[in-house]
Amino acid sequence: MDRGVLATAGELFESRHYPGVVALVTDALEDEPACVPLILLRARSYISLRRDLEAQADLRDIIRLEPQCGLAYRLLGELAARRDQNESAAIFFREALRLDPADREAADWLAIVEASVRPAAVAQKLPAPAAAAGRFPSASPARFPRAETQPRFAKGTFAPEDERPTHRFGGAPVPVPAPAVAQPIRRPSQPTIRTATPELPGFGDYLVQTGILTRERLRAAQAYQRSMKVQLSTAIVTLGLATPQRIEWAAVAHQSQLGRER
Repeated sequence: MDRGVLATAGELFESRHYPGVVALVTDALEDEPACVPLILLRARSYISLRRDLEAQADLRDIIRLEPQCGLAYRLLGELAARRDQNESAAIFFREALRLDPADREAADWLAIVEASVRPAAVAQKLPAPAAAAGRFPSASPARFPRAETQPRFAKGTFAPEDERPTHRFGGAPVPVPAPAVAQPIRRPSQPTIRTATPELPGFGDYLVQTGILTRERLRAAQAYQRSMKVQLSTAIVTLGLATPQRIEWAAVAHQSQLGRER
């Protein structure tokens, strides 16, 4: 297992660059398809991206390769709970706790899904009228004699003691403030790279030689580049591996170096 790739993928996951994690891990799994830590990291990225089917397929592969992986069962339980399949989720969480009794997240999830499953199980045991009306039949409220009410009068008449003004008291009109003109919302500008200097062949190797990127970070950027169909410099800046200014200066220096070599 390439620990450098795993460390880079972990950094991208902590930075919430989930598409970059998927691209990097998918590229690395071509050389080592049975690497459980990489598959697990990609499954967690799929869950964060709401790609449940891909995550479920990865988690099944993990259980096939490593049946004692409690985290895989817990993640399967989270997917089941997301689809409101609480009974299946409880089975997965119990298996995760059996394999790893110290997994507090699995215990918390199990308590949540069991609390939601228990009322439904109790309702199934009640007779039909009680289940329709509620858990227990409620006692009928006691009947009390109605309190004596005042006699009603015909529509449009008033009670003798009802004294109402014969005219309205008008006051000064309340000034209404003029509506404020909505100002356009200015959105913060995203970091972009000027494309005046094109990327030449060997630019990625030049970044590694000059120490701007490591070989593992370059592979992550290249995997993101292939996945998102963008330039290498854009992938590097999007993943936060270097600043736009530094990449632009490196592109100029690389172009100058190639010009001198020619």
